[in-house]
Amino acid sequence: MAPQQIVRRWRRFKKRFAKFLCTVRDQNRRHMIGGAIVTVLVTWHVCRSAGAEDFIPVNVTEGSGSGQEDTAIWSNDLPPLSTEIDLLRSTTQKTVTKRATSTFYNGILDRQFFVAFTYSKAIVPKTAITPLNRPLQRGNGIPQTQYIALWAPRGQPPHWGAIFVNAQNRLDGSFIRNGRIYNLSAPDMQNTPVRLVQYVGNEQENNFRFAWIKAIDVDMATVVSEKDYSKDCSPRMAPAVLQDHGYEYLGEADLDNRVFYYVDQNYPNHVNGSLFTNNVYLLTKQQCQCSCPATSY
Repeated sequence: MAPQQIVRRWRRFKKRFAKFLCTVRDQNRRHMIGGAIVTVLVTWHVCRSAGAEDFIPVNVTEGSGSGQEDTAIWSNDLPPLSTEIDLLRSTTQKTVTKRATSTFYNGILDRQFFVAFTYSKAIVPKTAITPLNRPLQRGNGIPQTQYIALWAPRGQPPHWGAIFVNAQNRLDGSFIRNGRIYNLSAPDMQNTPVRLVQYVGNEQENNFRFAWIKAIDVDMATVVSEKDYSKDCSPRMAPAVLQDHGYEYLGEADLDNRVFYYVDQNYPNHVNGSLFTNNVYLLTKQQCQCSCPATSY
């Protein structure tokens, strides 16, 4: 082979090899950039998840005396109020955005705002609060006074229910768990302790008041709620009232899934979608500033 041909082939080889090196460098650069982006996103997600629960609840356990035990979750170290924007969606796909308030309050209640109650020792203190601050409407019937109760059986998520006067003219209570109704008057429930929600002290000392706010207007960070803090996927459950065609029902609301559960004619029922958004009222903690005007319904 002539020397000139060897030189020409060598030059062509050098050009092709140079292009190959450039291609490899570009691919490596893209892989490095992509890897860096993935690393940043994973780190951000881990940090955000780790910061979601920044407090440890304190558990207080009481024996019921009947084999069933009741566990309440208390915390004197309140977590900070969420500053995220909360979204409510109705069945019409209309999105309603609610901005978090400037107050630091959240829905956790300290132990002084609860009082023990059992069917066998049915005593309701004057400090116990009623839904909507008045008897609930029963269509054309006589309005019924009810009270808000929290039931937290051991190893199970907490549930909110109603204390009321039953057909035997005795104070009774009903709760819904896993689609089943639990009445305090049942033989295996008569000594089961639950907790009534009460308001003790005054607004100046507590620096908050209770208020019932419609779901479409509520700041979810202020809603009184409980959950099973030992389980990451446990939903927040809250006491709530449904208004429906002249009837009012006290039950509990699944805040994370926007579902309201209640008892009607001794059957478990639920509503969601636009009925939840527009017809359900939630118990909230509102900061008092100078005066606390009463809310009308």
